[in-house]
Amino acid sequence: MDFFDSILLGIIQGLTEFLPVSSSGHLEIGKALLGDESIPENSLIFTVVLHFATALSTLIIFRKDIVTLFAALFKFEWNEDTQFIVKIMISMLPAGFVGILFEAELEALFGNNILLVGFMLIVTALLFIFGRPCKSNK
Repeated sequence: MDFFDSILLGIIQGLTEFLPVSSSGHLEIGKALLGDESIPENSLIFTVVLHFATALSTLIIFRKDIVTLFAALFKFEWNEDTQFIVKIMISMLPAGFVGILFEAELEALFGNNILLVGFMLIVTALLFIFGRPCKSNK
């Protein structure tokens, strides 16, 4: 992967991370379209670095909110901020359990299977299209 490809994939990651779509799926499709022939470990490291950069930029942008939440957490009071933190932690549990329990199966299913990744992006798009609440005719 050359410098131009890396920049292009970084732009794809930056544009899709905050949209309700799979930035990882778009990265894999981008790599396939650019003919990425790197060793799987190097490709994974590149993807992790892109996600780390996205997480770091998110921390920088929302630093004031994050500091406020941590300050509320260490006050040891049950208020709106600590309730929000607890909800965030609870919402991470299902993904954590699935990731830990089914890591090998998920890797076998999605690893190097660009057609499945594309298909799942189409399924996501259909869920967005047909999952919207209908407008009432009032």
